[in-house]
Amino acid sequence: MTLKQYNFVRIVVAMFLAALVGQAVILNNFYLAGAAVLIAIGLIILTKRRVKEVIADERDYEIAGKAARWSLTIFSAIGSIAVLVLMSLRQKDPVFEAIGAVLAYSICALLLLNSLIFGYLNRYEK
Repeated sequence: MTLKQYNFVRIVVAMFLAALVGQAVILNNFYLAGAAVLIAIGLIILTKRRVKEVIADERDYEIAGKAARWSLTIFSAIGSIAVLVLMSLRQKDPVFEAIGAVLAYSICALLLLNSLIFGYLNRYEK
């Protein structure tokens, strides 16, 4: 299978997945949505194994790493500012405090997860 054929299969699978998940949500059938996602993942994995060309190289992985680092930094900075704003508005509505706390814990969890994965990869991927 060529890379062009693989990309076409990915697009077709994504179209069918969007249609099935949309229909499942309309029908309130979340089992159908979950099954559709699992089947789509399986199809993508099966077709990816048949590709004979290079899908991604070292440059792609380096750019992806830089993009992830920038995304993490920007999300953490903007999220921290949003937490400060939400916490300062808690006098107007107590819901702001709950939203701010959830956002703060989410940012902390994301940074902790990043740190753990980085430590693991730094130790074992040499």
